[in-house]
Amino acid sequence: MSMQILEPKIIDDQYEGKHAVVQIPNVKTMLDIIDDNDLYTHKRTKTWQYGKHVVGRENVQRALMVGRTSDAMMKTYQKLRSSIDTRLDVSKFAGMGLSCKRKRVRRDDGDDLSMSRLMGGSDQYWETTIRKSKRANVRIGMNMAIACGHKEKDFARLGATLACICDVITKLGYGVEVIAYNFAGYSGSKNWNRFGISIPFKLANEPLDVHRLMTAGLPGLFRDFMFGLMEKVYGFDGSLGYQVETTDTYKRELNLIHAVEQRFCKTDADTIDGLEKALQTIAKPPKWFNHV
Repeated sequence: MSMQILEPKIIDDQYEGKHAVVQIPNVKTMLDIIDDNDLYTHKRTKTWQYGKHVVGRENVQRALMVGRTSDAMMKTYQKLRSSIDTRLDVSKFAGMGLSCKRKRVRRDDGDDLSMSRLMGGSDQYWETTIRKSKRANVRIGMNMAIACGHKEKDFARLGATLACICDVITKLGYGVEVIAYNFAGYSGSKNWNRFGISIPFKLANEPLDVHRLMTAGLPGLFRDFMFGLMEKVYGFDGSLGYQVETTDTYKRELNLIHAVEQRFCKTDADTIDGLEKALQTIAKPPKWFNHV
C-alpha cells in the first residue's frame, strides 16, 4: 500500500495557523498501510491503550473490519438514546430534510461492489441500495483525539454520542456521511501547529449501522493505530501533541456541518445540547457548507 496517501496537505489560515491534513479513503486502507509498513505504536499498558472490552491489536482490527463495538459502548448508546427520546422534542425539526425513496437491487458483476457489506461479513457483496430521489446530505465528524487522562468510558461516550446524533438526523430524512478523525494541537519542530488525520466511517448512501459508527470510539483506534502513525510517520507522540477543539479551518476542509467533541459530550445534557445545535446548524448551514 502506497505511503503517498499519508503525505499531509498544508493549509495556512491567517487566523488559526498552519494545519497538516491527511485524508485516508477508508478503514481498510488505513489498516493495510499500518500493517504493511509496521506503523503500530510501541507497547503501552493494555488497559490504558485498549480499555477492558476490545483488547489487543487483532481484536481492534477485527472490530473495525466487521463493524462491531463493545457491549459497554452499546449500553452507553442505549442510555443516551433513551435520554434523547424523553428530553428532546425532535419532531419540531421534522420536515427539514427531503423525502427519499430507496430501492434495493442485486448486481451480477463487480462494478458496484458494496464495501460496507463486504467488510461487514455479508455474503451478498453485490447487493446495494440506490437512492431514487434526491434528499439533503450532511457530513458529521467525531474527534477521537482526547487527552491521556481519559478512560474507556470517555471514548465510549464519544462513539455513542456520534451514533445517537446520526440516528436522529437519519430519521429526520437526511443522508448522513460520517468522518472520524484525530485532530490535535502540535508543539514540535515542524512548520504547523495543528494536525488532523481522517477516515470515513459511513458514506451518505449507505444504511445507518450504529455498531459500525461506534467503532470510531474504540480506544485502540486512537491509542494504537493513530499513535503509531503520529510517531512513526509524522515524528511526534503524546509529548508533542495535545487535545484541542476542532478548528473552523479543519471543519471547512472536511466539510463538517457538526463535530462531536469530548469536551461537549461529557453528560447526557451536553449530548442533547450538541444534538439540538447540530439540528439548528443543519436547518441554517454555513455558507461554505456543501451538501455531500
